[in-house]
Amino acid sequence: MTNIPHVPNSATKTSRVEQEIQLDCCQHNPDDLYKPIKYNSPYQNEKFPEGFEGLHGYAFFVGALFQSAKKPKEYGTQLYTGDGMVYRLGFEKGQSTLKTRIMKTPCYYADLAIQHYCSGGDQLPKSWFAKKHPLFSYWESFRNGGQVRSSLTLGARNQLNTAFLHLGDRLWVTIDGGRPHEIDPDSLELIEPMGLIKDWLGIFPINSSKTIFDAHINSAHPAVDLSKLDSKSKDQEIYTTNYSTGYNGWGSKTVNLLFDKLSKCIATKELEKEQLFGRYTDLLRYCPNQKTLERWRLYLPDGNPVIVQQSLHQLAITENHIIVADISFQMEFSQVFAPFLFGFLKLPIFNKNYFKWLGSLIQSVFLQPIPPALFNNLYIIKRDQLQENGGTIKDPKRLEVQQVKIPLEISHFAADYSDSEDKITLHIGHSIGWDVTEWITRYDSNIPSKPHLRNQPNELEGMMVGTLDLGCFGRYVINTQTSKIEESQHVLDWNSTWAPTVYTHYDLCRDDLGKSSETIVKNIYWMSWGFSWELIPERIYKEFKDRKRRVVCFEDLPKDNKPATLLRLDTQAMKIEDQYAFPAGYFACSPQFIPSSLPCPSERDPSVHGFIACIVIADDDPENPQHAKDEFWVFDANDFKKAPLRLCSKDPQPLNLALALHTTWLHGIYPKPEDKERIHQISLAERRSAREKFVKQDYENILDSIKGNRKEILRELFDTIIYPNFIEQTLETTFETDLYKEQN
Repeated sequence: MTNIPHVPNSATKTSRVEQEIQLDCCQHNPDDLYKPIKYNSPYQNEKFPEGFEGLHGYAFFVGALFQSAKKPKEYGTQLYTGDGMVYRLGFEKGQSTLKTRIMKTPCYYADLAIQHYCSGGDQLPKSWFAKKHPLFSYWESFRNGGQVRSSLTLGARNQLNTAFLHLGDRLWVTIDGGRPHEIDPDSLELIEPMGLIKDWLGIFPINSSKTIFDAHINSAHPAVDLSKLDSKSKDQEIYTTNYSTGYNGWGSKTVNLLFDKLSKCIATKELEKEQLFGRYTDLLRYCPNQKTLERWRLYLPDGNPVIVQQSLHQLAITENHIIVADISFQMEFSQVFAPFLFGFLKLPIFNKNYFKWLGSLIQSVFLQPIPPALFNNLYIIKRDQLQENGGTIKDPKRLEVQQVKIPLEISHFAADYSDSEDKITLHIGHSIGWDVTEWITRYDSNIPSKPHLRNQPNELEGMMVGTLDLGCFGRYVINTQTSKIEESQHVLDWNSTWAPTVYTHYDLCRDDLGKSSETIVKNIYWMSWGFSWELIPERIYKEFKDRKRRVVCFEDLPKDNKPATLLRLDTQAMKIEDQYAFPAGYFACSPQFIPSSLPCPSERDPSVHGFIACIVIADDDPENPQHAKDEFWVFDANDFKKAPLRLCSKDPQPLNLALALHTTWLHGIYPKPEDKERIHQISLAERRSAREKFVKQDYENILDSIKGNRKEILRELFDTIIYPNFIEQTLETTFETDLYKEQN
């Protein structure tokens, strides 16, 4: 077993610097790919080397700012809980640039203004506002719990840290727990949300109108079909969801039954009396040009409502159908409320070894893992059912859907656009034996009988736990008339299919405003995160030890690490055609296909004519890590044996990137770089005007409904801090400088 960790320390560190810089590049010979010491050689090239001349456009990555030097992580924080940071990697005239911006929603500015920080044995206010209103700021401040950062009184943060949707040259950034927002691809400023607050239901609908920053659960991957549209069309349609699972923790059936009866007693409207408390599943259609939001409530053929068991993380669209997937990514309410019940554990005194037993006890009782379901559900919607207008938030239209059970856990999936004869084809990554909603905590212990590198696994506190089974990739053909799986094929590999995460592929006709005629996914590029005992705490080992269905017996799990791997799956032959195993000490994420600007050779399929860009997390010295040394790597999509192009900071200070998930690519932020004009270009004044309009439409009515002294304090918070800074999109350094000044 190598003495270099599977996951570098850099994975749990991020930089909050908002900047625009030029990157250096270099390339190594294939013989050096597995000699990490040679990866520290100087970067001397400013121009792309031979073979990468076709790089062009802009790749966008988004990740959560987990912790940084000036903002240490809170106890109970998962790696994917944090403000969203967008990284725009540009390729222009043989050179690469990087622009970074934090996604600043109104609640972002509120959070910094009222936040308390640990100091000695106390939690102290830091901003002038928090010092002026210490009790308000303490009780209403936001805290991290699982995948959510929330306040008991103000609601939940919309951190916009998960994925993108692009519609022509327009771009939206998304998260599972908040409304998507359109952003300007050039400035990376937020423009406006997808619909107003009044158009969305919260987790508990009866209470939605009373919460300022309510949690709006939706799909992080909305769907759009551009195959018959141009970017000026008035009929652009974005499909997403708005749903709630209700309470899903210990004793959920009993708790939800009591809540159902309670909601009927306190409901004031007939619709509220009919719906289950906090359990509903709606399909939404948003038309961005008209800014309309339509709604359908989903029901099964037997008349029962669709109740989400885990998460509707992803949608996909085909020529005649929309597929909504309930996948293995569950928000657990016990995690959300833990910081309010057990927030005292983050005080320095409870970090002492003699108090570790208390945290371990609370974790084992109150925060027991809820393992992912063995079967995942798909819900299939026929698009011809959506030809008429949908309903409203007060009166959603009823929509019948078909349910299909997939007999394995789902990580992510892609769908062919073609669905002739009512048969849809899905390409699924199966994350078997992997609970992605659990993370390493300071109270975890290593498995005594297994190899590990750290003295305690909490050196990677916050990192997602590792898998305990071998994943695979599946291709399914589903008959939408019978809701049956007619064909299925699976591919697995002992070295490369551990913990499949996210994928990328060449755009189909639905994705590219008619520039592509492709209707099926021929090649798909997956990133697998490998296997390592250093990511498996003892409690997770026990959770999966007695799991009934397994691919690999517990006794046969690898003794040594399996590396993170980028692979290409030929979906027609169902064969892994190419793969690249990252060297020890290098951990990769977020692959993005970039089509080449050069003509495609006649013997090559367009689906492999391009490049794969990804983020690579690394330490400055893998055997003695002190600082991050993260990079972007770019591969030839047709041949992973070629040495990748590596992009890094020109400055002495290396890049420190978030462990991102999802990505997208735009041909340009301007159709014509020389005159800098876009079809949907929005001037600075127009962006400010749009933000001012939407933020006041969202919050003025809510503020007016609040009574007493709290209203006065909230009014001050919005008028002096949130409104002006959100409208301006003030950079964090500037905002904090003003926020931490002493007021007269």
